[in-house]
Amino acid sequence: MKKSELKDIIGVEEYSLVICEKPEAARKISEALSDNKYKTMKIFNANVFLVTYKKRNYVLCSAIGHLYTLNLIKKRQKLPRYDYSWVPISKSIKSRAKMVNARIKVIEKLSENASEFILACDLDQEGETIGYNILKYACKEKQNVAKRVKFSTLMEDDIKRAFANMDNNININLAYAGLTRHAIDFLYGMNISRALSRAFMTSSKKYRTLSIGRVQGPTIAYVVENELLRETHVPLPFWSINTYINSIKNESGKWIKIHYIEQKILKNKNAKTILDDCKGEQALVEKIEESSYKINPPIPFNLSGLQKEAFRLYKLNPYQTLSIAEKLYLNAFISYPRTNSQKLPHNLDCRRIILELSNLSEFSDVANKLLKKQHVSPTQGKESDNAHPSIYPTGKTIISELTDTEKKIFNLIVKRFLNLFREPSIGKKRDIYFKIGKYDFYTSFKRTTDQGWNENSSKKEAMIDLAVGDELKIKRMKIVENFEEPVSSYNQMTLVQKMEKEEIGTKSTRANIIRTIIDRTYVNGNELTPTELAKALVNTLKNYSPEILSAEMTKRMEENLREIENNTITSEQVIEKTKKDIDSIIKSIQENDKNIGRVLITATDKLNNKPVTNKPLGKCTICQEGNLIITSNSKNRALVCSRSMKDECNMKSPLPKFGYIRIQKNGCIKCSWPKIRTSYKGKPWNFCSNPECKNKERKK
Repeated sequence: MKKSELKDIIGVEEYSLVICEKPEAARKISEALSDNKYKTMKIFNANVFLVTYKKRNYVLCSAIGHLYTLNLIKKRQKLPRYDYSWVPISKSIKSRAKMVNARIKVIEKLSENASEFILACDLDQEGETIGYNILKYACKEKQNVAKRVKFSTLMEDDIKRAFANMDNNININLAYAGLTRHAIDFLYGMNISRALSRAFMTSSKKYRTLSIGRVQGPTIAYVVENELLRETHVPLPFWSINTYINSIKNESGKWIKIHYIEQKILKNKNAKTILDDCKGEQALVEKIEESSYKINPPIPFNLSGLQKEAFRLYKLNPYQTLSIAEKLYLNAFISYPRTNSQKLPHNLDCRRIILELSNLSEFSDVANKLLKKQHVSPTQGKESDNAHPSIYPTGKTIISELTDTEKKIFNLIVKRFLNLFREPSIGKKRDIYFKIGKYDFYTSFKRTTDQGWNENSSKKEAMIDLAVGDELKIKRMKIVENFEEPVSSYNQMTLVQKMEKEEIGTKSTRANIIRTIIDRTYVNGNELTPTELAKALVNTLKNYSPEILSAEMTKRMEENLREIENNTITSEQVIEKTKKDIDSIIKSIQENDKNIGRVLITATDKLNNKPVTNKPLGKCTICQEGNLIITSNSKNRALVCSRSMKDECNMKSPLPKFGYIRIQKNGCIKCSWPKIRTSYKGKPWNFCSNPECKNKERKK
């Protein structure tokens, strides 16, 4: 396309070129600057917008996320490799070639006639990196002369304010940190993944891609180590005493449950002694303590907080929540979601937003009550973010275009925002302590006196009217046997929280990393359990190259990246450190490639040939016809007779959740049910499987 042709399409000679990250953002900015009177043009099949604002012409174009990626320069086999360069992403992802090449071509042509360059990508490390590469490669080295606009919502007022107060330069150190992050991740992932794949091929003579990265390694290790804790958990028994007493002195009173002061009784004989000693006794009210409590309104959402609440309420995984939040942002419903901040901006017109939200029928009552206040002051959290405030609604309320799931996330953000300005929830608590013989028991009651923001609290919980010295009849007292629970499996949200606690990954990348390790068959299921491949990989790398699994190394790199942002260390220094780490790791893998390969081959074979479940453990000792098998779900397991599924045998018995199970040849001498052998504290443990059997003393 010639310059004259481009001029004919645009219709103006002089303009500022505004580079946005996504097409939706370019359109929204155009709408905001022109009162919807912008011109749309098609150049190389990509939309470009022309806006005249305050007598200046702006041409707005956009990327579609990253247009450039890292690639190796030379073709050679020897590892490690450090020859890389930034290239159009179309060279490595062929499916996006046509779209990416068109975007680059449009920007290249528009940059030739531009008198000024303005970066309007997302205001974070990734946005600065995307913009830097476009300015450097598509716009021919304009990264040092481009200006920067900063905004946290795509609302008209925020966009106009950003263009009135633009910075004279982009944040070059933030861009350097982003470029370095990509380089480190590329070098780690490419070199170590290839080394592991070659180790596999050395032993199997077959090729299999085995990918692992700087953040993936520790993340996979967390899942494997957590599962090891579950598998080696010994379900130690403990006992509790369920006790019910009359709530008043006469017989017609409502029963109330009271608790023995020790929640876990570690010996069965001690529980029996307590039960025997309490027979014939009454519950004496020994002490009553009353107090007030206050629950303050919640703090503003950051990304992690929003993801956690969306998972709790709607079981949306972190990646889904982030994707929905980004769409809401691009449609100007909420502020920028990729933020760590738990603080609203000090200059935010909260009353205007509350007024707009009052148009939503679901929130009109709460919003109108807030508007009657003389002052509206929100609660604020501790965390802050240099780039963006917490997530908040912009006041846009035309939500008919949203899907049901999008409405759930939008309503969640609106509800949280309104609750920031509401009154605390206030209530009263009464703790009552009893003596039964020489043993201490207690119970507690709570009653909300002012719900405040917490609409889910109950105002009607009755306070039992008792006085010190009252004696109440015991209605029921029973020993209950329990087993200690293992640690819970990770789910996608708790794994994000673990990564956040250990300071690996970023708010923007953690959800995607979890999605990646699921896609690459390292973990599976909603409860993230490791595959045999993940276990083999972690155990092998612990022996030969533990640095790959080290969260400390990853945290050190994150600190180096922050130092680049603060201009206290250079990108080149960090890359050199990375090369030294990779040299050591590759050397270790290559020296032990045969051992590593053999372990990984065994693990991949297990992936392809899953073991048969429900294997018969022996004949049923009750009916003598069916087979004894173990059935399980995500929470429990049980021993059953195969004929019980057709109601032809009544053999069904709960089992400890973990540990090996052996069926003894002879059944219980008292009831004929199967006798089970497992382990307790590493020692043999035999017991009758019949929950009702009187011969319940377990021998260890």
